[in-house]
Amino acid sequence: MKSEKTREKNVQNIKSVSFIIASFICMCLFLLANIQAKETGAVASSSKGLKVGVVDLNSVFEKYEKRKVFDAQLKEQEKQHQKIVNDKKKELISLSEKIQLLDLGSEARKKDEESFEKKNMELESYAKYAEKSLTRKYKDYFESLYTEVCKEIEDIGKREQYDLIIKKEEPELQSGGISELQFKVGIKTVLYNSDAVDITIRVLDNLNKRFSEGSKGK
Repeated sequence: MKSEKTREKNVQNIKSVSFIIASFICMCLFLLANIQAKETGAVASSSKGLKVGVVDLNSVFEKYEKRKVFDAQLKEQEKQHQKIVNDKKKELISLSEKIQLLDLGSEARKKDEESFEKKNMELESYAKYAEKSLTRKYKDYFESLYTEVCKEIEDIGKREQYDLIIKKEEPELQSGGISELQFKVGIKTVLYNSDAVDITIRVLDNLNKRFSEGSKGK
């Protein structure tokens, strides 16, 4: 009889302990849920307050009027260099034809052959100079444009209190082999954006307006 009472008492004790543990677990789960809800709300609030913009740099460079002017100037310089090269080549061809008419070993032929070698070296030297000069000018002007575009984007970001402005690119996927396709896919940084965050037109309009006003003042 005593043993049975002891057993009942132990069962009651176990039930009491189980109830306490269950209550404790429920309380912990409730507190954890509250913490997670607060963290989620904080993240949502932070995300909601984040101001983000995107800019299609390819479009900006393609439609910036200053670039069109620079391109035209450099193409004109390239044409001038090419004309000089072509004139030198014609001179060499004419001199070569003249040499062929002269007697082998004659003083006149020997003199013209020396002149031909000298002019040919001058042509090669000028062609290298022209190529390096144009390459350097293209590089310098592209760097200056890139710096100017980035400065305009930075000014908009600071003025309108953007938290982040991302470069957007729209690669052409219709041409090229698989390696080129993989490269183009790899450089695409923005997969989707709404029109509301695209500030490309605003950047381009500001640049073209400032360039137009500067051109009128000259």
